[in-house]
Amino acid sequence: MNFVTLLAEFLSAVRARGTGGHRTGNRWFIWPGFVVLLVGGQILPCVAGNALPVSYRLGTGDTIKITVENESDLTLTHKVSEQGTIEMPLLGAITVANRTPKELAEEIQTRLRNGFLVHPVVTVAVLEYPSYLVHGEVKKGGGYPFQPGMTVKKAIESAGGFAPFAERNHFTISRRQNAGWELLTSVSLDDPIMPKDILHVSTSVTPQETGESVEFAYRIGPGDKLKVTVDNETSLSAEVTVSAQGGINLPMLGEVTVANLTVKDAEESIRTKLAAGFLVDPVVFVTVAEYRVYYMHGEIKKAGAFPFQPGLTVRKAIALAEGFTEYADRKGILIVHDNDPLFKEHTVNLNDPILPGDVVNVTASFW
Repeated sequence: MNFVTLLAEFLSAVRARGTGGHRTGNRWFIWPGFVVLLVGGQILPCVAGNALPVSYRLGTGDTIKITVENESDLTLTHKVSEQGTIEMPLLGAITVANRTPKELAEEIQTRLRNGFLVHPVVTVAVLEYPSYLVHGEVKKGGGYPFQPGMTVKKAIESAGGFAPFAERNHFTISRRQNAGWELLTSVSLDDPIMPKDILHVSTSVTPQETGESVEFAYRIGPGDKLKVTVDNETSLSAEVTVSAQGGINLPMLGEVTVANLTVKDAEESIRTKLAAGFLVDPVVFVTVAEYRVYYMHGEIKKAGAFPFQPGLTVRKAIALAEGFTEYADRKGILIVHDNDPLFKEHTVNLNDPILPGDVVNVTASFW
């Protein structure tokens, strides 16, 4: 007999029996997304659709609903406290953190059966989950409300999508596991996101025209405008411009040097300073709100500084500079990257990318 036939026959028997009588034996309860079979007091959830796996463990920030059948005074909705507990009539404080909904329901049933109710039937459902966090190379890093079925791809979309220098195939997730954290490194766009996850989108690598492929991770420099967010600490969050000396001024910390650091490095530097006597386990996000300018000179019609735009190429930059002059050598375009301590010029072609702080020189040709 298949599952559907078994369920139909069982429900038919329940209807025939009516709503009266004692609460004994096996019962079926159905609500959207779940089918739960109570067999001798055991709760066996069958997860449907995009619900969380049954191994999901409750924690601080979860809002749960506890239902005791036919006992409205014992049915309540409660947010798990910072201590990982809830208060329940008759039973007092109950530890919730690090338990699955099934384990919590079984404990409440056991404690109610011990002197209060003969055959308590308890269900536990999660109504609201803690937020997940997205940082790194996304447009709007920060915390976002979790929904069952959340994936890495959907989380990045909720954060405004990839930033210009995002590595679109390299993500990591820091996931809360009991009292500690686990770092997941082999993460794809289709992998699930869990409540309290911290998703990091890495910085991309860009080949430079040096005769061989050289990795380039975008590094912060003077003129970049950064958005620094400290989770749950609005007074410590700020939008600041990197000074000519390569620093930013942050509440409580004062001057912090960020020049020549990647966004990830800057986050770690600020996090370490806050953890050294200010906050316990701070979560820090740094995003580039506005990139520094690039410079055009040589045989173009309009030389000067221009605001950087994501996706900028040499061809687009020359168009923004109103095009070549009549003496321009279209094969003699040189570029100096702002992060190169030697300020070495490299020959580039029209389709090569331009980065914030770059200096582009279009040379002359008289032949």
